[in-house]
Amino acid sequence: MNSVAKKYFIIFVALSGIILNSLYGIELLKAFFDPIQSSEIRKVLVSAIVLEFGWIALLIWMAFDPFKRRDILLLSIIPILFGNILHNIDLILLERSNMIEVVINLAFGIFYSGVYLFAYILGKGK
Repeated sequence: MNSVAKKYFIIFVALSGIILNSLYGIELLKAFFDPIQSSEIRKVLVSAIVLEFGWIALLIWMAFDPFKRRDILLLSIIPILFGNILHNIDLILLERSNMIEVVINLAFGIFYSGVYLFAYILGKGK
């Protein structure tokens, strides 16, 4: 793969993260302004909202120089996997789903993390 294709693939991966974090951030903002939320929930939502939009800023920054800043992709794997695991625990504890849904969700989290890892590795051989 030539360096231009590598660059665009890495940017595409960053954009996928930007879109995903934007969707989560928007939903968190909606929840924050929902009048039924308690003060305690809003305090937690503030941290979550700030982290989502902060990660969006990091991914945008990375996309402007993807080879030099590809380490952001490597760091992104940690919250992707941790968030995926916590989401699966929530599904199990609340008994809202069956194990098939949990396994599919876990497989997606591992696959998506693998895409980030692959983009990081691609950026090494500029």
